[in-house]
Amino acid sequence: MQLRFIEDGRTLVWALILFPALPVLSYATPKVAPWLLPLSLYLAYSAGVLSHNHSHAPVFRDKRLNSLYSAWLSFFYGCPLFVWIPTHNRNHHRYLDGPRDATRTSELVTKDGPWAALGYPTRSALAQSSAIWRYVRDARQHHPARFRQILFETATVLLGHAGAASLALWLYGVARGMLLYACALGIPALYAAWAMMFTNYLQHVGCDHASVDDHSRNFVDRRLNWLLFHAGYHTVHHEHPGTHWSAYPALHAARAVRIAPHLLERTILGYCVRRYFLRAREPDPERVASRPAPARPPEPARVTQSPSETDCDIAGSGEPA
Repeated sequence: MQLRFIEDGRTLVWALILFPALPVLSYATPKVAPWLLPLSLYLAYSAGVLSHNHSHAPVFRDKRLNSLYSAWLSFFYGCPLFVWIPTHNRNHHRYLDGPRDATRTSELVTKDGPWAALGYPTRSALAQSSAIWRYVRDARQHHPARFRQILFETATVLLGHAGAASLALWLYGVARGMLLYACALGIPALYAAWAMMFTNYLQHVGCDHASVDDHSRNFVDRRLNWLLFHAGYHTVHHEHPGTHWSAYPALHAARAVRIAPHLLERTILGYCVRRYFLRAREPDPERVASRPAPARPPEPARVTQSPSETDCDIAGSGEPA
């Protein structure tokens, strides 16, 4: 089981130990399931982050292990991992919230606000559905191995959750069983994909997609980023999408001086409270766009660059498809 990056040892602790531990504990002791829900939501969000990371820089060198790991993550994410390729890697990373991005925040939301932010994930999912179906049809017609992976991941989600729900009903009856499944797996799985799209909205709404430095909002709290595998450093992720997540703190440190200060937030929660409840005003994006870009600082010496992810197959070992 050879990892491509040693830092993914921590990834596997989350994926192989923490992700299944809470559902097992909940099924063994149903009365704790509602109390564990906040932690289950955090782990579901982490499943989304790890799914995203795996789609950019596959964890293992062996294709079969990547295939199995993709299906495993799909179950806890509540969505087949292959959907990241047509919607995120081939769409969002190519067009970066610009006019051709199917998930463009300014296209799907006319005015930023709490209801716009909460409703964006549903609108984004609908806008991306056609790209997903085109990807599936193309795989079925031209890429048999890729299509088998699509079926594998989809079956893992559908059959896995159907089995888990059935087990809860069989063990504890309809009422307790439904509550147990909902708290242990159902609600977290529904939340994970929604939360990924909600986060994408916060990372780009009000930013200047045409700017070299101000196209993304970053959440830079170190403890938060440790818990979320440095997912808050979004600017450098777009600039180095195939680079392993462990390199993002160094890349961000070199880049931060060029990013507009209002796009360097501490935490997602703090930003949401201030933006949507305290109604703090941000600088006009057009003013940000007109700000002259300073000279580029040198890149940090250590960059664990992987091959380009834009067309990578998550079942493979990182080579372009």
